[in-house]
Amino acid sequence: MISKRTCKITVMGCCLLAIGTLPGFAQDDDDDDVTAAKVVKKPVVKLPTYPTVEISGVCIDAATKKPLAGIMVQALNDINYTAMTGEDGTFVIKVPEFTTALYIHAPEFLSQQVAIGPKGTVGNIEMLSDKFRPMYGKSNTIGAQAETNIVNTTSQTVETDIEGSLGADVRSISRSGGPGYGSAMFVRGLNSLTSNAQPLIVVDGVVQDMQQTRIALHDGDYTNLMLNINPEDIEKVTVLKNATALYGAKGAAGVILISTKRGHSMATRIDANIGVGVVLKPRLPDMMDAAQYRVYATEMLGTYPDISNYTDPLTFKFLIDDPSKYYYAKYHNSTDWKDEVYHTAMTQNYNINVQGGDDVGMYNLSLGYTDGQSTARRNGFNRLNVRFNTDINIISRLTTRFDMSYAKINRDVFDNGAPSSLTEGTISSPTFLALIKSPFLNPYTYNNVTRKLSSTLAEADDYLTVLDSDLTLGNPTALLANGDAINKNRVEMTHFNTVIAPRFEFNNSLTLTEVFSYTLDRVSQRYYRPKDGMPTFLIDGLGYVQNKAMSMFSKETAVMSDTRLEWTKQLREHHVNAFAGIRYSSFAYDDNQPEGQYSSAGNDKTPNISEKMDFVDATGVDDEWRSLTWYGNVDYNYRNRYFAQVSLALESCSRFGEEADGGISIGGVKWGLFPNVQLGWLITNEAWFPKVKGLNYLMLKAGYDISGNDDISGNAARTSFNVTKYLYKSTAAVLDNIGNESITWEQTNKLNLGLRAYMLNNRLGIDFDYYFNHTSNLLTLKTFENPVAGINSYWSNGGSLDNTGFEVTVTAKPVVMNRLNVEVGVSAGHYVNKVKSLPNDSKLYVGGEKTAQGFTSSIYGKDNIATIVGQPVGVFYGYKTDGVFATDQEAAAAGRGGYLALIDETGARQEFKAGDVHFVDINGDGIIGEADKTIIGNPNPDIYGNIFANVNWKNLTLHIGFNYSLGNDIFNYQRSLIEGGFNFYNQTTAMTNRWRADGQKTDIPRISYNDPMGNSRFSDRWIEDGSYLRLKTVNLTYKVPVNYSWLQGLSIWAEANNLVTITRYLGNDPEMSVANAVLYQGIDNGNVALGRTFTLGLKINL
Repeated sequence: MISKRTCKITVMGCCLLAIGTLPGFAQDDDDDDVTAAKVVKKPVVKLPTYPTVEISGVCIDAATKKPLAGIMVQALNDINYTAMTGEDGTFVIKVPEFTTALYIHAPEFLSQQVAIGPKGTVGNIEMLSDKFRPMYGKSNTIGAQAETNIVNTTSQTVETDIEGSLGADVRSISRSGGPGYGSAMFVRGLNSLTSNAQPLIVVDGVVQDMQQTRIALHDGDYTNLMLNINPEDIEKVTVLKNATALYGAKGAAGVILISTKRGHSMATRIDANIGVGVVLKPRLPDMMDAAQYRVYATEMLGTYPDISNYTDPLTFKFLIDDPSKYYYAKYHNSTDWKDEVYHTAMTQNYNINVQGGDDVGMYNLSLGYTDGQSTARRNGFNRLNVRFNTDINIISRLTTRFDMSYAKINRDVFDNGAPSSLTEGTISSPTFLALIKSPFLNPYTYNNVTRKLSSTLAEADDYLTVLDSDLTLGNPTALLANGDAINKNRVEMTHFNTVIAPRFEFNNSLTLTEVFSYTLDRVSQRYYRPKDGMPTFLIDGLGYVQNKAMSMFSKETAVMSDTRLEWTKQLREHHVNAFAGIRYSSFAYDDNQPEGQYSSAGNDKTPNISEKMDFVDATGVDDEWRSLTWYGNVDYNYRNRYFAQVSLALESCSRFGEEADGGISIGGVKWGLFPNVQLGWLITNEAWFPKVKGLNYLMLKAGYDISGNDDISGNAARTSFNVTKYLYKSTAAVLDNIGNESITWEQTNKLNLGLRAYMLNNRLGIDFDYYFNHTSNLLTLKTFENPVAGINSYWSNGGSLDNTGFEVTVTAKPVVMNRLNVEVGVSAGHYVNKVKSLPNDSKLYVGGEKTAQGFTSSIYGKDNIATIVGQPVGVFYGYKTDGVFATDQEAAAAGRGGYLALIDETGARQEFKAGDVHFVDINGDGIIGEADKTIIGNPNPDIYGNIFANVNWKNLTLHIGFNYSLGNDIFNYQRSLIEGGFNFYNQTTAMTNRWRADGQKTDIPRISYNDPMGNSRFSDRWIEDGSYLRLKTVNLTYKVPVNYSWLQGLSIWAEANNLVTITRYLGNDPEMSVANAVLYQGIDNGNVALGRTFTLGLKINL
């Protein structure tokens, strides 16, 4: 049902439509990429008559020191005053007397801003090759932002390019080593607890809903809508780290602006880029072989409850050592299950781009196809992209931008990594089964007549089912074979977007722009757990189930619109750019998720959900939300020395009620108020500043703005019910949420201080920003004193947190020569995150005292993630350890007057003996329990960023890129299962050093079925240093000399990724993220890791 609030916002939008001013999303201030290209000559305009001065200088090549002809020179920010260098490199230009700097630019060279000296001279201007990274723009920015141009990318998603170039500005954490999954991205720390804390994505001026919080059917899978954008279609990525108030309640976590390629030349250009590569198997843990596992399983049998009741020597057939016996061959194999699940994979990437135009319009057409297979067998995706961008001149002063894009993605997918629970269902992840499956078994059945392995895939193992029918694991080879089909384990994504953006120029100063966008995203997911090769599973109260089928179809439509009136004027020394507008957006998302399971009649040939299934269920979502934003902005520039930006946004969103706290109330609707003030001082343009080569450019910046976060559940403010089934039979409506109409958007106040400097004839560059972000009105769950209908909590705005840190990027050009150029750089990001307040007054133990205000969350464990006032977000909360008791004498002296002990579920005292883990008794009472839990790790890094080097020699270009993270901890959940020693899963080779006899020195405790002493509990045994330095990219490109009229360029390139990783982390990959949510950071469940990739390619320019 649509709320009254939604209706009010809709009515306002319709009123705007009726008067012909539909809104769209606010664009970046530098809107060259999102407005229609000017393809028709403008009428001659009478220039203002200002007193002028004559400026002279000479442009020379920085590499050869020779003069350069044909270099364009203009007054900065004023194209009405231009000149060009002559054959001797000299120029003379007349500019208004208040001009303080020139803008110098030419093809094949980097643009520069050059301050004018006190006597009207600029001296020798050394032009650097455009093979170096860009430095200056046509104007100056005073916000904290960073940008990168996407050139010759081999990435499947743009997150990889962002990580490679902007590693200090955006902390990117790979979701999976599988192809196309992208990265979780965070700008300036973690600015939320439960809401989406990832940056807003804006493509060509259109705000995107990336569905960050939507679910996937498969464990370890993620519906990455960034995959809809082909990186080859992208021209530039800009990261706004502050000054995001214009995006209202959507910009608190930063904004990433993506500008796609547009037509820039009337001459037709055709570019083709082809790449084919291989991905090697990733790093995997060393598991015990068949002989080692047989010893382990035998030892584990000795700890099984009531094992003495099993006296028949033939009960456990895997222990038979006589080769003549019937079962010997079945249980005496040596299988490395990792080879059954992992392989060397191939990737293919084909792209063609055509651009051109005439006096009527410009166009850019691109077509791309990508096939990326995963190193996990029968996983991977293929993608088809089509994008058509046009800029059309309709009549005098009226132009329009018309864009269309389409993407179709098919992905084969299975469960990935270790499940969060080992008891809620049979394990169906091939990658996890490849580690824990017994190596003395074989994927194929053994024929006792022929005495050979057959071609028939083996069923689930049964060598322990005499103890418990649930002590069985599936055959991962059979799981992959029987679960692979387009109607079984498959994800299909379809994306369509169209944008029309007319622009009318009333005169040279005043323009009206309207951007209208329609987007449709459809995602179809199918999940199937086969019958053959997989065990049945007991569901309490229902019975045993066999195969399982699920599907989910989701659809989201987004209509966005922005109307903007913009005025730009040069008033002598004063340059003013002002705009105001109204933005309206409407999103509608729905999905349905039926599922079913058979108890006995399952058949892998018919995997579809059917009413004939014994246990059938269905859920769904129907969300609609709208927002309306009034905004205004003024940019002021005095003589390119002093800069100011002031903006204000007023936004309302239907996700919140009329009683929402804060903001202002207009027309019965609550509006959030988001201001922004930025200041800049370009010191080197001061008349008194000495014009020396030692310091070419110095800008000081300061800014303060407020933005919000409204990305929460649509039902958070309202009481809602959910339809459920009891024992898959009776249907009922159950209270799902207690509404709180006073909740409001989270609010982040941002303070930024920064500088940008270029020195030593622009050979050295420094970009530094210090920030302090304070987030208030944190959306958290507050506990009821008395639960209501089983609901124990409700949403509230009761918390706050701070993020303080800095970002710095240093680039240097140590070698600038005619044929050899070298550029190196390093970037570093640092933040300290701290929770300042929480709504609940519940207390946790820290340091042996129950005084810490906070709460715990159970994420891949029990109460193991803590949110505590005064501590970083999402710290690891558990037990400290001090090794393993080597002797009973040592254990007897560890406690308070004797053994350390725990109190079991029956209330009995159980003592820690030799071979048990020595848990630290923090409160000194001799009992290891809740009072001994404390903070044992922090997933937030101390520092992270990039290191890069670019070398150009003749026609060869070499790029080397590293990324790194230092000081972050990882909870190695997968290792806690394969080194826990509490069940019959195969274990890592580290378990061969487990404690077995009194006096043995080891850090691996004794094994025991179900772990009654809790040796494998959540403790610092599983918390590891996640620091790493990775050689991320090595790219070598050779530009083939060509001299054909029909062939403009030909390049051959080779690239290697993830070549070397230096780390002490024991898991598959230190660069991982189990999920997008804030509290899930730093948890490794063993998803497919990144493998080394080698790619060869060819680029052709016609």
